[in-house]
Amino acid sequence: MTGILPRTSEVAHWLWALVEAGLASLWWIVLAALTAGAVWVAAAVWWRHRAVHELAGRTRVELVPAATFDPELTEVGRAAGRLASVRSASGTLPRRAAAVRIRVAAGEEGRLHYWWEGPERSAGVLRQSGYRRVEVVAPRAPSARHWRIRFADAAPLKRGWVVVSTVNLTKAAATGSSGQGPRYVARAELVLAGPDHRPLGKAGLDPDPLEHVAAVFAQVRTEAGEEAELVVDLVPVPGRKVARRRRALMRRATRRGPSAYGEQLGGAGRAGGAMEVLRDGLGVSARGGAKRTARVPRQSDLSEGVGKFTPGADAQVFAVQVLVRCVARHPQQAQARLHQMLAAMEAFSGENRFVPVGPKWGPWRRYSNAWWLRSRFDRRLERGDFAPARRQWVTWQEFAGLLKPPTARCDAPNVARCGGVVPPAPAALPTWTGQCDVFPLGRVTGPDGTERLAGAYAKDVLFGASYGKSGFGKTEKALVECLSRAYAGDGAWFLDPHGAAWQRARPYLAHPAAAGRVWEINLARPAMDDRMACWNPLSMEGRDIEEVQEVVGSVVGAIASAHAWGEGATRARTLLSSAARTLAHLSHHLVASGHPQLQPTVFQVKTLLQDEEWREAVLAVLDPAEAVFWRKSFPHMEAGALNPVTNALYRLDNSLSLRAFLGSPRSAYDVRRAMDERQIVFVCPSGTGESDELVTALLLFDLFRAGASRIDTPVEDLATFWAWADELTAVDGASHGHIAKILEQLRKFEVRFMGMTQMAMRLSNETRAALMQNQSLLSATAADFDEAAFVAKRLPGIDAETVLGLDKYEYIQSVMLRGTRTTPFRVRGVPVDEVYAEYRNEAGLPALNEAIDKNLSRLTVGEILATQRGLDDAILAHLTTGRARPPRPSGSGSGDVVRTLRPV
Repeated sequence: MTGILPRTSEVAHWLWALVEAGLASLWWIVLAALTAGAVWVAAAVWWRHRAVHELAGRTRVELVPAATFDPELTEVGRAAGRLASVRSASGTLPRRAAAVRIRVAAGEEGRLHYWWEGPERSAGVLRQSGYRRVEVVAPRAPSARHWRIRFADAAPLKRGWVVVSTVNLTKAAATGSSGQGPRYVARAELVLAGPDHRPLGKAGLDPDPLEHVAAVFAQVRTEAGEEAELVVDLVPVPGRKVARRRRALMRRATRRGPSAYGEQLGGAGRAGGAMEVLRDGLGVSARGGAKRTARVPRQSDLSEGVGKFTPGADAQVFAVQVLVRCVARHPQQAQARLHQMLAAMEAFSGENRFVPVGPKWGPWRRYSNAWWLRSRFDRRLERGDFAPARRQWVTWQEFAGLLKPPTARCDAPNVARCGGVVPPAPAALPTWTGQCDVFPLGRVTGPDGTERLAGAYAKDVLFGASYGKSGFGKTEKALVECLSRAYAGDGAWFLDPHGAAWQRARPYLAHPAAAGRVWEINLARPAMDDRMACWNPLSMEGRDIEEVQEVVGSVVGAIASAHAWGEGATRARTLLSSAARTLAHLSHHLVASGHPQLQPTVFQVKTLLQDEEWREAVLAVLDPAEAVFWRKSFPHMEAGALNPVTNALYRLDNSLSLRAFLGSPRSAYDVRRAMDERQIVFVCPSGTGESDELVTALLLFDLFRAGASRIDTPVEDLATFWAWADELTAVDGASHGHIAKILEQLRKFEVRFMGMTQMAMRLSNETRAALMQNQSLLSATAADFDEAAFVAKRLPGIDAETVLGLDKYEYIQSVMLRGTRTTPFRVRGVPVDEVYAEYRNEAGLPALNEAIDKNLSRLTVGEILATQRGLDDAILAHLTTGRARPPRPSGSGSGDVVRTLRPV
């Protein structure tokens, strides 16, 4: 039978014909070859340049797991599919620049951090990890960006960027000997030891393979310049390539014949040489005849030959590149740590395993530190090039332990974890740039990963509550809010018990746009020549006679609350109420008669109780009904009944600042006027000693009374007035329920209230209930577990552990947005001296003090005390020399009886 293959002479003839034709057309063949070569070189250079360009703009996100993160294998599989979709989301990219990088690196204090990196175009895919209880954090560089705002009605004083920062809202960098002395680097690229169809061991998720890596990182001193990182680059392999690879493996298994445990059985089925492969393809035998039908291979032989690429295992396959790098202060230490990392990777060993590339000759194990491998390794590590030493494909199941951050089954303590996952800020939140109708919140990260200064619409914010530990930024956040509303043209009232907020705010209120509206009530240890504003709670100047009961209620409630008078202190309350009512009526009489400078103060309560002549002179000018108590009940009281009242008032005398603040007959401090005229008021009761609660209670009730008095003004004409109360727990005890009343009743009068406290559970029941019921802005930072649990119940989807794990100057907030409550989201604070840097005016502080003197008609402490010392005699002299008979009711002649009891 004639063979199918041509004879040798025929093949030679055909080859000689081709050579002759080529020689005849040599010139254009050479030209075509050169052109094709030039095009190929240009395309390769351009393709390489594009790869370098794409590598320069890669994005990175950190996956921070919660302590309760415990995924199932199916969840890891979905995440693998998401990583595989990065290639298609990036568009047409060179394979060198298309890899997704998993970076596991040692951070501060040797903590294990887990990152995903990829092309910039796939940032949206990378920011959606698909894992529950894992927070995706975009990298932040606080020093690289400055947050600044501009107010429409207030031009900035500084151009450019000048920051005088006293509050650092970022974690301090480690200090010490970092960067001193030489550093030694150990490098290793890991490749599969056997053919890539042989599977690695399935390490599984329990225990977590990353636990071994974390144990190595625990020894890394980053503050001393040491480093350690494991980098895994993944490029998805298309299904058609996997199928082609599977077919090639099946053909090889068929040629190989029966096998067991990777070894061929017998001599049948040898693969043979190239001519045998050609004959197999043509279907002929070596003797020229038709080839007999080959025996069908066993299923076990095919499965063993195909390995992990079996048709039934329809898994996602990745091409992989593994790089390990360790930096230490001593070369032996770097090499030892590198070997620890290689030992940790043994968790993935099975039929196949990872081994390092490079020389491994006896004790000389340079790996990728060899001079001919080092630069290529560093380029791939730093830039992100995907160019592994050899082809190596793995399925996602083999690498499942590295496709997720450390789980709850990783017992290593040095893992960077979040307290819990907080959703991103709603995209509908307005960006705050200084608009008058936006209330600032802080820095937020949106669903797309971009960071911005966000706010809420001011009309949606009625009342706010801020909870958390001391020193975690509640006051700083409140100052940012207060200054923004002040520059927006609204009135503001800030109760600052310690005075620190006022000192921080002063340079930013010295701007010409705000200085003319600033009031300062500072009771912190004044000197005799210091100027102070004055306030007389018993003043009736500008008030109607019907408001006497409110004045009495505020004074009595404040003193009773500050001195813990319970319901059993009936005589003390009766005495104080009668005295306050009588003095308020006297003030109204003196104002009506044109002598407001003689109005009595709270210090005249002692005089009224103890000086009979002075008391009789007062009763002589008042309605006889006011004298009933003093004529019939007061004389029969024991002398000791006066002690609780007089002792409380004598305590006021012990405070120089309170004697000056409350000792003037006429008030310059008028909250109602501040509301109507949009003034900026800072009240600092610090320094008044044991009478702090008393003056705080008086101020809070006066705020409530002033707000309620706006009922005489149409709603559309009311100016919005914002009030902040710091350390709400401390002032709530003295408020005698006034804070709850503010929260419940003043919304309709355009008074907004914001409270800050460390412990919500220490608030009174009525204040806590009113605050939580009416708040439209809830903010929480780290707190004790009980406090965190209380707040977390009001934040849907947030648990107490999440609140417990918040860092300094980080908050979880929920706010009303166009009438709808938002889901909780994370907010990072911005310091006052950064966001308002262009409005800082240190040079304007003297002018600010002059403006405050003018706004409040401030007097020196010495002048106020001199007036107070002579006030009793001045009132008595006026009443005895120029008194007018008050109107008496008609009817019985009881008035004559009373008159006969008055001293002549």
